[in-house]
Amino acid sequence: MTGILAQLIALTAYGNEFLKNGNVPADFNSANTTFQFCNKVGFGVIKKTFFFSKPVEKPVAENPVKWFEYLKNSGCRNLRLYFEHSKDQSFAKDHKLAGLVGGGGSWLIESVFNGYSIYWANRWEVTNKDAIDNKIWSVNYLTNLAEQPVSNLQININKIKDDLQQTLTEIAAFAFKHDLQNWGELFDKAKSTLQSSLPEENYYNKDIVPLGNYSLTAKQVLFSAALAWVFGGMGSWNDLGFENTEDDETYDRLSAQLYSDIIKAVIAVVNTY
Repeated sequence: MTGILAQLIALTAYGNEFLKNGNVPADFNSANTTFQFCNKVGFGVIKKTFFFSKPVEKPVAENPVKWFEYLKNSGCRNLRLYFEHSKDQSFAKDHKLAGLVGGGGSWLIESVFNGYSIYWANRWEVTNKDAIDNKIWSVNYLTNLAEQPVSNLQININKIKDDLQQTLTEIAAFAFKHDLQNWGELFDKAKSTLQSSLPEENYYNKDIVPLGNYSLTAKQVLFSAALAWVFGGMGSWNDLGFENTEDDETYDRLSAQLYSDIIKAVIAVVNTY
């Protein structure tokens, strides 16, 4: 899973805990693993001073916890993840570009109010490429404060668990058939996570959500999806190709299906709380 998506999940999950119960880890801003390469995670609104003036960014929160407070004081009821596929996939399908910054479709955080939603987009920029502590990124979450219809995407978690298991079974079999042992083993590990009593144990970002807020099934689905993320650039699953047309088409079909299942899995889990 990309660091961008992992951070979106963490902000949404921990934000919901704060909005509902007022709780957030004391060291969340500094210790959560989804922020480890960031020197800044800030939040702002885009405004025009005058009708014909250039839009300017006005900061509203200097860190995630301050943003949670800002949302609560503004009347936000809960947070949801929102995803939209790229409108034009004629050049490359979303799963082919999912490992690149800005590729693979659009993820937003939906802040839900009484009868409307406000959506937040993220912008990642390298602002300190030589940082000794590897905190090279500055991240800004921005909105124009426009009131939009509520989406509140909901997906049946048991259905997507079954779908993910089926896709992982098929794609693992395909990998082993073509002597792609490492990929096959990775897909098998993601599949076994769907039945694990400790599904987070094999994933680095164990703190991606407050684990106590989610059922075992939800954690199985989330961490299986995270482990199954194979979409990147050179050297990734996306970098493969097959001489046989039928094999190439099967590879592309299964890859697209896995990407779709992962998206649905993430939404199903995060948006349930």
